[in-house]
Amino acid sequence: MRALNSIFAASFCLALSLLPAAAEEPEGAQAARSVIQSQLDAFRDEAIARAYTFAAPNIKRIFPTPDVFGRMVRNGYPMVWNPSDIEFLDAAPRGDVIIQRLRIVDQAGVPFIAEYAMRNVDGVWRIAGVEILKDNSFGA
Repeated sequence: MRALNSIFAASFCLALSLLPAAAEEPEGAQAARSVIQSQLDAFRDEAIARAYTFAAPNIKRIFPTPDVFGRMVRNGYPMVWNPSDIEFLDAAPRGDVIIQRLRIVDQAGVPFIAEYAMRNVDGVWRIAGVEILKDNSFGA
């Protein structure tokens, strides 16, 4: 019986070692997700000045005030401004940024994939851009 247990244990360990290794999350991904969630919470609360604090300098150069920034998000990214559901997906390094993907469902039930470019600015993660793609994974 002891030999059988040893064989089972060895087989189990071998099987585990053959499984593909989970992709390692980039350093800072958890903190970057927290920043994204904080900005989404600020949009939900219509706290535009707070939402603006999470933008990277490149975004602030393009949209120099919280009001201008807020109008751009409200008009151009309604699924980000007022989502009905969000789900954080994978994060991956790309050059000097982390790309954090989210599934966002708008108020009409249309799913999107949002790719947030997160940049570390003086030790703090900031949102340097967002690309929105239609999520066709549900056949929508």
